[in-house]
Amino acid sequence: MPPDGYTTVTISDSLATKLTRIMASHDRSSYAEAIEYAADATLAQEDEITVQELVQLLAERIEKPNETDLP
Repeated sequence: MPPDGYTTVTISDSLATKLTRIMASHDRSSYAEAIEYAADATLAQEDEITVQELVQLLAERIEKPNETDLP
């Protein structure tokens, strides 16, 4: 049984290899820290606007008439 506040998970060997690379690259001392780092990094990226999204947003703004410029 894991301690309170923790859950046990089963991962594939390939995922364990990826987590080991995260541990080594980002100075994490356990799989749990590597998983937390990977999850946090993924969530942070979801909140960022991509260059393509920014270009699309700017294109839409350019196409809209500016109401302050109308007579």
